[in-house]
Amino acid sequence: MMKKTLSSGLALIMVVLVLPFLVSCSGISQEKYDKVNSDLAAAQTQIQKIQGDLTAKDTELKATDGKLGKARNEIEVLNAIFIPAIMGELNNKSQDEMTSVFLSWRDKVNTIGDPTLTAKFQAIMDSGGGNEVTMEFFRYLLVDMEKTLK
Repeated sequence: MMKKTLSSGLALIMVVLVLPFLVSCSGISQEKYDKVNSDLAAAQTQIQKIQGDLTAKDTELKATDGKLGKARNEIEVLNAIFIPAIMGELNNKSQDEMTSVFLSWRDKVNTIGDPTLTAKFQAIMDSGGGNEVTMEFFRYLLVDMEKTLK
């Protein structure tokens, strides 16, 4: 009987000592769970904000790339016209050669995709290279480049 009582006592002591350990190992407290869940929700909100910011920056980058492409094309038009003129490469060209040069310049102007610039260049061609319309073309081109790069 004593053996049975001792066994029962040891079993009771084991249950009393082991039970709190088993309970504590069975999971996390509600408080800890709520904290982790709150942290997770905050992190997900932050991720969504960052993704939104990234999308906005991507859109901004594409717009900037478009502006730089336009400015690059405008500079190419300036170079295509001014460098040959300054270097004297346009002197002594025949009418057919000058028509060919003007058509290549027109192609570069059309690449920019600005209807006003295209119309101003066409006015140069229609006037045979008149000073006033030529100056208006270059004024518009330079002002537009400045606006594009802002």
